[in-house]
Amino acid sequence: MEHLLTAFETQRNALQNVLTASERRDMLGRLWKSVLAHESELVRALAADLGKPREEVHLQEIYPVKAEIAHARKHLRGWMAPKPTPTPLAMLGTRSLVQPEPKGQLLIISPWNFPVILTLRPLVSALAAGNRVILKPSEHTPETSKVLSSIVEQAVPADVATVVLGGPEVSAKLTSLPFQHICFTGGTNIGKKVMKAAAENLASVTLELGGKSPAVVDATAHLGDASRRLAWGKCLNNGQVCIAPDYALVEDAVADRFLTEVARRIGEMYGDGEEAQLMNPQRSRMVNRHHWQRVVGLIEDAVEKGARVVLGGHWNEDDLRIAPTVLDGVTVDMKVMQEEIFGPVLPVLRWQDANEVNQIVAQNPHPLAMYFFSKNDAAVESWMRANPAGTTGINEVILQVAQPDLPFGGIQTSGMGRTGGHEGFKQFSNMHSVVRQQTRHNI
Repeated sequence: MEHLLTAFETQRNALQNVLTASERRDMLGRLWKSVLAHESELVRALAADLGKPREEVHLQEIYPVKAEIAHARKHLRGWMAPKPTPTPLAMLGTRSLVQPEPKGQLLIISPWNFPVILTLRPLVSALAAGNRVILKPSEHTPETSKVLSSIVEQAVPADVATVVLGGPEVSAKLTSLPFQHICFTGGTNIGKKVMKAAAENLASVTLELGGKSPAVVDATAHLGDASRRLAWGKCLNNGQVCIAPDYALVEDAVADRFLTEVARRIGEMYGDGEEAQLMNPQRSRMVNRHHWQRVVGLIEDAVEKGARVVLGGHWNEDDLRIAPTVLDGVTVDMKVMQEEIFGPVLPVLRWQDANEVNQIVAQNPHPLAMYFFSKNDAAVESWMRANPAGTTGINEVILQVAQPDLPFGGIQTSGMGRTGGHEGFKQFSNMHSVVRQQTRHNI
């Protein structure tokens, strides 16, 4: 672990050299050039680690990095500028302002499901805010982590940002060091451990966790649009998305039509027939055998307890593939409703009274995302008030994370703090308050 201490001390010794706006913008520009220079390597690495198709790599990993960097470079000088505040009468003769300053040394621990964007997006915010950063990408996507190390090494000096590789023991050692801030993306249980470790050094934290993100579909919804968007959102990255629609709550009056439409949409995307949908090369695979077995177990448990397989329900262990699976007749006592699925399985629960939605969501409160498909604005507002969530999509899924002007993050069990755009810059900054006396006379 000596190399971790060396990297930490190297950055600590450079803290007094605060990066200027020009230096920060130049580094962000070099970061994007480095991503482009490693584009083909990223495509190969993500195919090896996750079976990701080239199109997903560009649309969901590389392009969002470009958008985040462009947004930060465009607005950076304005974000860094001191913000004057009003002067109350009792403080006449003074001037007050808020000056963003770097927090100092940051640790970013990123996950395996979107290893490029979920590593580099917080890095963009951290560099924009002028910090020194150590990044620890996931050991579950080793090929991609190696490329990320090369990207960062080529773009910025090691005393500004560096990548360290390794498993849980490396993360445990890093979280014990006196960073000023830790940004972690991953599961809730590990997030608790990270927060506990950060507390030992009174470090602030950003936690992007997960949970079960519901999608509510009522009888007023446009079922064609709802089914198309939910099918896409559930199958993106093989369902290994923290804000994927985890389960669907569908009004009973339209449930049969909804199920038919979802099955049809998945067929349009991945082909007719079990084998075509299972082995389609435009779908990623499960990241490893452990997660493959876990998701297969969720399907088997649901079927044993009475759920009906509408589509899918088959898998290939050799390739770690699971077909897009839709389950009807799901109940809250099934395991598939008691943990985040993180796979291509859509459980459907039926409801008749709007209050049933609140009761079911309350079984897994504070989701990272919640989705509503409805033309009834009053009903949507009522559900939103009753069910706090980190982000919300209305007649849409997942796209909220791609909007750089929207802060992204969870609440309570789904996380704390926000990343992306200006909110990410502020999250990684010390918003320093300053009062300047303008007169020699006391009031």
